[in-house]
Amino acid sequence: MKTRENDFWLTKSNKAANSYMDEVANESSFTGQHKGYTVLPHKIHRCYSLSQYEKLILVDLIAYMSDKNQCYPTIEMIARNIGCSSKSVERHIGELADKSMILVSQFRKNNTYYLPNYLHYHPYLLMSEKTHEFIGGVRKQVDERKLTLWIQGIVKSEGYKAYTASLQKLQERRFSTDKFAEKETLDSYAQFLITEFAKRFPPDVNGQ
Repeated sequence: MKTRENDFWLTKSNKAANSYMDEVANESSFTGQHKGYTVLPHKIHRCYSLSQYEKLILVDLIAYMSDKNQCYPTIEMIARNIGCSSKSVERHIGELADKSMILVSQFRKNNTYYLPNYLHYHPYLLMSEKTHEFIGGVRKQVDERKLTLWIQGIVKSEGYKAYTASLQKLQERRFSTDKFAEKETLDSYAQFLITEFAKRFPPDVNGQ
């Protein structure tokens, strides 16, 4: 790409991303509409069990909630924000509700949306983060494109679904002892990943 001398968009920022985003969020020289930004844990935006549109809708709902515990944007507002049809928004909201990532009340003219309690213990997030943890330990051992394809297969596998279902049963009960059962389930899943990784990338392939 050829750089023009006066093209300030191509000048690198020397500010840390978080503080720079603070500045971008609060700048309102030409408009004061929707200042601010959304706080989003990494475990949500990189969750393997959520589609790209489910993530976008969830982020949008969290943005509308901001410093409150609920929000009630119209379907059309969400559709405009994320750039898809209202029918798609309705479908993906239903999927988010089915996955217990949001709670939906229909007492108002528009839906009212809430985040579920114990979201940090959500099976989808626990399973996804354990997967990312495993990836961090093996990504330099194999071709990264092949690793990506393998992981995509893993998260669609019956084994992944079975471990997720086990965590969901524990979450439904929320007994005080279940945190140990959750750890055992996740440790078992980690061993499952080790076994499956060795099948896909045996020592003579990855050079170990």
